[in-house]
Amino acid sequence: MPARRLLPLALTALMLTACSPDDTPIDAPSSPPASPTTVEPVAQPIELGDFNPEGDFEVFNPCTEIPAEVRAAAGLGEPVRETAYDGDRSVRCAFYPTDTSLRGTYALTGDKVPFSRIEERGLLLNPSAESTIPGVYIHHLGMGAEHDCSAAVHTTRGRFIVQYSEISAEPDRAARCVLALEKLEDIYHHLGESNGDVDRS
Repeated sequence: MPARRLLPLALTALMLTACSPDDTPIDAPSSPPASPTTVEPVAQPIELGDFNPEGDFEVFNPCTEIPAEVRAAAGLGEPVRETAYDGDRSVRCAFYPTDTSLRGTYALTGDKVPFSRIEERGLLLNPSAESTIPGVYIHHLGMGAEHDCSAAVHTTRGRFIVQYSEISAEPDRAARCVLALEKLEDIYHHLGESNGDVDRS
């Protein structure tokens, strides 16, 4: 057979081989990377202890370091708003309670505020609350939030505070303090215990 007639046949065979489904083109796009998954934090105990308000440490962040399952087990539901940060000094987030009989919200805060500042500003309600957690104290937040109540405990990475707030006048502040303290205890015990010596000065 003449070479001129063999050339088209050879080219056709070559093209069919190149288009074979068993061959992947060199410049074919690779499979898209797997979408990143959100990794929930592992529950870690809260380490109670001293902290230096001027120290260079990362404040305990209850908004990211308390896993969703711990929040749920402690009776916290959907978040109220975006997490609020004040530089490296504090972090705060709020949640609706899963208890539908409650009409308020719970705020979880980590900050570097020393006990002495709470005391000096006249915000202290109970310097030594009766609690299953050592070193807990109760305070309010001053003007505009006199009826709300916060339960606080010191950790080696600043304070951890649970505040209960309602727009209405009911329940009264004493009842709100009970709710804040109970929620702090619930979260603490669901995370596990690792207690240190606490000096709140």
